[in-house]
Amino acid sequence: MYKSEDYFSVIETKTGRKICDCADEQDALMMVSFDPGNRTITRNNFLMGQVVDIEIPKQLPTNEVVHIPIDTTPYRENQEEWMVDKIKKLNESDLQEFKGE
Repeated sequence: MYKSEDYFSVIETKTGRKICDCADEQDALMMVSFDPGNRTITRNNFLMGQVVDIEIPKQLPTNEVVHIPIDTTPYRENQEEWMVDKIKKLNESDLQEFKGE
């Protein structure tokens, strides 16, 4: 059987604004005592959600790996030509060229 945990909210009565949440009722009563005419306590139930245990495998399964061969011949044959085209398309920098000692 699941037992809920109670916590207490201290509320400002004039505005309805929550001032704080307290795990202990005595702490909430102390907060009310600072301004008893303008503060009140509400009791709330904390209901924890369902707990799910997850077991992570120590090693990823390798029997599901699929290898798809890719023919890279066209890329390798034209690689230099494509790189030259890309370099030519780069804009010149406005920075001054560095000349070492």
